[in-house]
Amino acid sequence: MLFSIIIPVYNAENYLTQALESLIDQTVNFQENIEVILVDDGSIDRSPDICKGYVEKYPNNIKYLYQHNSGPGSARNHGLDNVSPQTKYIGFLDADDYLSDNALESIAKFFSTYKDVQLAVMPLYHFERIQTPHRLNYRFEQGERVINILEEYSSIHFHIGGCVFRAEHFISGQRLKFQTDIKFWEDALFINTFLLEHRQYGVVPKAQYYYRKRVEEDSLVSNAWYQKSRYSDMIYNCYLKLVNESKARHNEILPYVQFLIIYHLRLYLFPKNNPVIYDVLSKQEQEEFFHAFVDLLQLFDKNYIKEQDIPFYYKTYLLNLWKNGWPYKPSMKKVAEQKVEITECRRKGLKWEIEGHFMNKVYIMKPNDRLFIQYKDKLTYLPKVELEAKLRVIWGTIVRNYQHAGFKVSLPFYRYQFQFGLETGKGKRYLLNEVNLKEYSH
Repeated sequence: MLFSIIIPVYNAENYLTQALESLIDQTVNFQENIEVILVDDGSIDRSPDICKGYVEKYPNNIKYLYQHNSGPGSARNHGLDNVSPQTKYIGFLDADDYLSDNALESIAKFFSTYKDVQLAVMPLYHFERIQTPHRLNYRFEQGERVINILEEYSSIHFHIGGCVFRAEHFISGQRLKFQTDIKFWEDALFINTFLLEHRQYGVVPKAQYYYRKRVEEDSLVSNAWYQKSRYSDMIYNCYLKLVNESKARHNEILPYVQFLIIYHLRLYLFPKNNPVIYDVLSKQEQEEFFHAFVDLLQLFDKNYIKEQDIPFYYKTYLLNLWKNGWPYKPSMKKVAEQKVEITECRRKGLKWEIEGHFMNKVYIMKPNDRLFIQYKDKLTYLPKVELEAKLRVIWGTIVRNYQHAGFKVSLPFYRYQFQFGLETGKGKRYLLNEVNLKEYSH
């Protein structure tokens, strides 16, 4: 048998058939080359019947194992314990996802070319609720190749679906296992503990893994934010465990590990996630988490915060925590480095008509603040235009709000060069960016 594919199954009656058919329809012959290990993690829907139906149809290719509900990590370990000895490669597929029909053939060709690589991964594409490539698919743009994590620290990987390992590692008695005492991130911990040892993995762009973003948003990933263990326990039992593993193997927190964990920490800040903490944790638990979050963040080099592909206000927030600790302490030091954005500029007769807003990157304009322009020695205050609030709040701090930052004004045609400024409600003035309206007009 060439491939063993392990599928944890938990109440997947609506999706399981698509996952299995994607394996049966592979361009490598299913009956000759593929073993499927279905591990039922205590399903209470029709999943067991679907599994047994496929076992009856393909008794030599599909195994069905049952266990009381113990989580995906335990289910995958159960599957690993039942891989056939002749298997060459072990892969993982979630029961609500599926593979492109050429996926396993492409992986087999990769392993035959790169004989010293122990892990190959596929690009990931979302489907159903959203249909987009995963944001980390940039790793595949250079084609099939081997990534060394010591050299390409931003080429992080953490999703077990679409991972295929050489079986020799797992058939030995000292094989790595999924951690079963955690509810989340067990796959990321598994993969990256493996990578800390092997230091490289292959990317195979011709193979494709399709990851379902459910319309109902009822997956384990979606519900994770409503579990207490997603907070302080996650930091102590997952992130810090990987930090300590990196120190033990490499005598440092590798840049790869720093970049990976910061990539995940940013998720706590997102609008749909960050308010949930107030519903899930007590005030004491909140404070414990906030301090643990900052203590972890301060272990890392701030440059790996700056390099994250996230909006500026998230970076500013994280950098502020990195520097000043918890609670968040707003800073006015960089206001003068900010700018006013011109969004509309028209020349009408002897007038310039311009519209725009203050960028609000490190400072949120208050109702009594005013924008002005300085032309030679003259100040002209800009009439306000109230914009849509577009609030972004992170743990009680407003980090983005354009509501009081807009303006619309007519200026004499000769006043095309000037400097914007901000005057706070307390009377303090900051000179901002200089502009030439001739560069904006159309």
